[in-house]
Amino acid sequence: MKQITVRSMTGLGVAEVQENGVTVTVEIRAVNNRFLEISTRLPQSASRHEQELREYVRSRIERGKLYITITVQHENGNPFALRVMPDKARSIRHLLMELKKEAGIEESLTLDHFLKFSEIFEPAENGRSDKSLWPQILQALDQALGNLDIIRLKEGTCLTEDLIHRIGKLEEKIEAVERIASANLHEKHQRTVEQIGTLIGQYSLNEDRLYTEIAILSDRLDITEECVRLKSHGRLFLDSLRSGKSVGKKLTFLLQEMNREVNTISSKAASLEISHLVVDMKEEIERMREQVQNLE
Repeated sequence: MKQITVRSMTGLGVAEVQENGVTVTVEIRAVNNRFLEISTRLPQSASRHEQELREYVRSRIERGKLYITITVQHENGNPFALRVMPDKARSIRHLLMELKKEAGIEESLTLDHFLKFSEIFEPAENGRSDKSLWPQILQALDQALGNLDIIRLKEGTCLTEDLIHRIGKLEEKIEAVERIASANLHEKHQRTVEQIGTLIGQYSLNEDRLYTEIAILSDRLDITEECVRLKSHGRLFLDSLRSGKSVGKKLTFLLQEMNREVNTISSKAASLEISHLVVDMKEEIERMREQVQNLE
């Protein structure tokens, strides 16, 4: 069997890279999502590269919601070092001046007024420049993505094995439905022919028309086509799982089609046995649908 390379959308990847007294830590948490969505918490040294970071992540992951946190620590840096954010400081000064004017306050603005607003400060990343830190950040990001991929692949393999097992169980039920339906249809056809023969003997009826109606009725009760399509969807489902591509959306569509065929079988079911098997098949498809929601 071809090695399974389908990935789950959930997982955690963490990496730490130390270089020249600077430690960069990247943590990536991934959860289910219909599309790829990236949420970041970046230090100043990485914020200017955010678009590049997002494009790099998109080249590695296709679906899921990612929470990416990057921290930079300097070995000899002052943990309490701060830097002023000029834009925010100017905005607060403007607001204070407007407040003075509206309230008729003549007191002059002093540094004490600004120190009450922590928003104008942010941690200062002393040491190497933003530009020189980026390769180290990218290295940590690459390692974190690699660690995340290991977890996603491991979980994806477990989910895939479970789905393959469930497809096998579904096929067994389809074959059971086919056997029962074939026997029931043959028996019903024979019984109907005998009943029609009795009627023809008692009444003046158009024999050809009656047998045509029997054929039409038999066709309406026949579920051969539905079973064939169900098995075909099942084979395509397995082929997709083994393709190694991003298959979550395709598998979801196939399960919808399989459920549609089972519903048609249910409407044609002429026996209690088939009705019970239909319930089992619908439950199996629902379990698979829940599992597929976790696949990329």
